Amino acid sequence: MGDLVALNQFESEQERKVRERLLSNIAQLVTKFVHDVSIKSGMSEKVASEAGGRIYTSGSYRLGVHGPGSDIDTICVCPRHIYKEHFFGEFQDMLRAWPAVTEISAVPSAFVPVMKTVISGVEVDLLFARVNLAEAGDKLDIEKDEILRGVDDASQRSLNGPRVTDMILNLVPDVATFRTALRTIRLWAKRRGIYSNVLGFPGGVAWALLTARICQLYPTAAPATIVGKFFPIYYQWGWPQPVILKKIETGPPNMQHSVWNPKLDRRDMAHRMPVITPAYPSMCSTHNITASTMSIIKKEMLRAMQITDEILKNPGSSWMGLFERADFFSMYKTYVHVVASASTSEGIKDWSGMVESRIRTLVQDLENTDNILTAHPQVGGISNVFYCLTEEEQAAASQGEVSSELMNRKEEDIKDKIAEGGEGARKIWTKNFFIGLEIEKKPKDGQGSRVLNLFYPSKRFCSACQGWDKYNEMEMSVILRPAKRSDLPPYCFPDGQPKSKKKTKRGQQNGSADVGMGDAGEESSQGPAKRSKATPSEELSQISLTTSNETPKMISSPLTNGVPLPNGADPIPPPTTTSNLTNGGLPPPPPGIENLPPLSSTSLSGFATAANGVVNSGDRNTDGLVVLNPTTTSNGAQAAAQ
Repeated sequence: MGDLVALNQFESEQERKVRERLLSNIAQLVTKFVHDVSIKSGMSEKVASEAGGRIYTSGSYRLGVHGPGSDIDTICVCPRHIYKEHFFGEFQDMLRAWPAVTEISAVPSAFVPVMKTVISGVEVDLLFARVNLAEAGDKLDIEKDEILRGVDDASQRSLNGPRVTDMILNLVPDVATFRTALRTIRLWAKRRGIYSNVLGFPGGVAWALLTARICQLYPTAAPATIVGKFFPIYYQWGWPQPVILKKIETGPPNMQHSVWNPKLDRRDMAHRMPVITPAYPSMCSTHNITASTMSIIKKEMLRAMQITDEILKNPGSSWMGLFERADFFSMYKTYVHVVASASTSEGIKDWSGMVESRIRTLVQDLENTDNILTAHPQVGGISNVFYCLTEEEQAAASQGEVSSELMNRKEEDIKDKIAEGGEGARKIWTKNFFIGLEIEKKPKDGQGSRVLNLFYPSKRFCSACQGWDKYNEMEMSVILRPAKRSDLPPYCFPDGQPKSKKKTKRGQQNGSADVGMGDAGEESSQGPAKRSKATPSEELSQISLTTSNETPKMISSPLTNGVPLPNGADPIPPPTTTSNLTNGGLPPPPPGIENLPPLSSTSLSGFATAANGVVNSGDRNTDGLVVLNPTTTSNGAQAAAQ
């Protein structure tokens, strides 16, 4: 626990108050939203007032393992006469009218429709769920499977967020031990770059389920013991044997939601490391794991197993070695560099998110490419803003070719040219993704260079990105290029250049020596800038990834213009702003809720967090289930709601 505190893994008292006030305000805003839409639909004031509207938190916040800067997954549950179109229409308008809301990005067509927001510096993901009931008030019980009867698939996935979270809390023998162990596992996974569902690694739910299972196996063990058992058990686990917390249930009769069953569904049979959610309908939380990411996870498990074994043999030892950050850019000699660029700050957020969602498919295509053993996606990516003076610089920035002059230029350096009407002066926003490649070693008696033909993976990836319905070829571009470690951009390294490596025999490191570049197509649109004269394919076909004895000159840069994210770590969280805060640092309420009655204890329990210490032996109901009751906390959500 001491090391977790030293590593700043717990939110401050002020952050806690801000989050609780935000959630209380959102809960009241959802109630007002349901009421207003009900009135517009012709319902009476009495019926509209009783229609309700609830919010539930899920994920790390609900589990009580969130830290500073963590986002909050919030599900807005509405009655059956409220539709997704209302949520992304009227409710989004209400959010935009709230001064505390500084960012909104709506993705109604996502697998789980979501509005990503930033409210008073706190990232809040708002999901929508429509239940087949006339009212969604205090009598709503989402824990019962019947709540899923008659709901669409998107609503079912949203509802299962808090349902799974609460069931995990109910299935572990000691919640406090579970939370401490999970905080440790989460920090380790983030520091080692293996925490990302979208990129093919386990996400937050999967790591929670894996930790909960160890807690079940050792019900009286201390957190350190749980962590010490975690790594050897899963390193030696008989995959694809599933990890489950309870028997998989088929659900109520005449309920048609699909349940994970590898005997009946060939897609379920293909899951490599299945970790199954306990709430109906049980699903695989790790369906995105690829052959490469599975190999990387097992390597990290082995490393962690060796470290924790030494720690437990020497009581009092520090756990800091377990949390050492993975140095992604020293792991391989060959990389694939994906650059997503846009000409606006708003555009790069949605565009880079869409590009990132396609990286996993690219990894699978690279795995199936001759001579590639492993394709290792970097978690997080690197964001930059470049201040360009010419169209040529715009093109270079969009293609990942950044000079030292462009790297060090500041915004004020281009203001005068913009004022003079200079056509080439503009900002270019980029998000860079990297994939490390482990190349098959050439046989000792082999002759000549091996060739990496990346044309098909590149073509398929860029075509998929450009097929996005919001793609604008004049404002966005995506480009894929191979690179040796020595040719990576300076912003990949803390001091602007790669670490020097001990000399090794040719072909010894990751089997990357003597690799030539074949037809590696590099697709892009006209972008936010005109392209250079040579076509991307022509440029890349000339790149030879062969071992050289020359040490390339790298330019060290303080990266004043760049915003690099830590290798394999969470993106740097935005600070909680104070400009929009009132009432002793708390955010202002949204307009229109001043006359609403205070939230009930039942409503507050929907977005309570186990971090407040409300889960103990006394906080279980007559059925023995955990009850998150905010009224038992000091200065908790009840006070924040006032």
